[in-house]
Amino acid sequence: MKTSKKVVITGGTGAIGRALAVSLLSAGYDVCILTRNTHRSRQTIELPVTWIDWDPTTVPSSSIFEGVDGVIHLAGEPVAKKRWSAQQKKEILNSRLVGTRNLAQAIQQTTVAPEVVISTSAIGFYGDRGTEELTESSSGGSTFLSTVCDRWEAEIQCVSHRSRLAIVRVGIVLDSENGALAQMLPLFRLGLGASLGTGSQWMSWIHHNDLVALFTHILKTESIRGVVNGVAPHPVTNRVFTQTLGHYLARWIAPRVPATLIQLALGEMSTIVLSSQKVTPTIALQSGFKFRYPKIEDALSELVAPNGWKNAYRFNAMQWLPQSPDSVFEFFSNATNLEAITPPWLNFKITQISGSLNKGTLIDYRLKIKGIPIKWRTLISHWDPIHQFSDEMIVGPYRTWHHTHTFEPMAGGTLMTDSVIYRLPFGVLGDIAELIMVRRDVRSIFDYRRKSMGTKL
Repeated sequence: MKTSKKVVITGGTGAIGRALAVSLLSAGYDVCILTRNTHRSRQTIELPVTWIDWDPTTVPSSSIFEGVDGVIHLAGEPVAKKRWSAQQKKEILNSRLVGTRNLAQAIQQTTVAPEVVISTSAIGFYGDRGTEELTESSSGGSTFLSTVCDRWEAEIQCVSHRSRLAIVRVGIVLDSENGALAQMLPLFRLGLGASLGTGSQWMSWIHHNDLVALFTHILKTESIRGVVNGVAPHPVTNRVFTQTLGHYLARWIAPRVPATLIQLALGEMSTIVLSSQKVTPTIALQSGFKFRYPKIEDALSELVAPNGWKNAYRFNAMQWLPQSPDSVFEFFSNATNLEAITPPWLNFKITQISGSLNKGTLIDYRLKIKGIPIKWRTLISHWDPIHQFSDEMIVGPYRTWHHTHTFEPMAGGTLMTDSVIYRLPFGVLGDIAELIMVRRDVRSIFDYRRKSMGTKL
């Protein structure tokens, strides 16, 4: 008798795949991720999952999918990786067709088929449709991406005879650390953001957390079959998106960029940003799915203005540890342990603590940033033993700094999550510093801590 539920993910090392794996592990699923390089994946993504090597140009073993509860297929070459030459278009097409075809063949060879297969596509299926409202039953377009999506979806259809099949046509995924928004933010923060073309083209978007939740919802909802639009219920024009982003970044918006310039710079790939697609998530809404970020203001304020701080930066790090949450929390409850897991190049020293760690505790540090001596005072602003605590910078080099540590039981151990929200001084100069070195330095500090935690606990 099967005692636990199992889900297999392809493309699980990408941003959505990682977040989806965490969501499923937290819900009690066993997770298996197919990846090209299991050794590298284990080193960079420390999660209690099963890693299996798979080259998408080959047919994986059918035993991987035998009787599993779900398969979620995310793998595919990014469409905006580089300008579309004939060779690049061929790679984009083949990365979807060949991998999906081989996956489908393996699933067809199982004795007991997966209960549900969820495959991805994109709203590029619909082509450039102006102001037409598009639902899951709308016809496809005639662009290159329309053809790719149409053929991509066709490759997985054969599994619908044995498994419940859902195909998610994903819109523009909003994530401040990955994807299209992450690429836009440096320009917008420097005051170089602008509407593209006429600005009247419709953008159908979805917050990355809602997309992860939607995959989980489809996995659990037996009534969902066929195409599902993976977009928020309120699309916006490019002009409205640009103005809203500028508002939450507190930045001036430059005049629009003419379509001819975009076409000259990007060639055929310009269709990605100039096409208009006003897509509605009819199936998701009818099935009872609740969007956490239904409007663009909800999404962008959370991504770039959390805590009401306009033009804030976010940094998130996750690490699974085999110890229990109370053991991990106890380690962090001893402030002196922070010295042991902080990179030596920071010359980090605690100089004073106002009592044992609790809400209201003040901690004074001394450290060096790029060789410059810095005094830092932090306040423990939230204290929930075993589960979570937060600290805020009172004195230090940042304009604001808020760091939340969360400890969640997972697979017999602890998922430790660090969520940092910070703002830099000196306006645009601070944004330039972030672009050149600050983000890189923050990442290196947390990478060091991740590697040292295993030996210190």
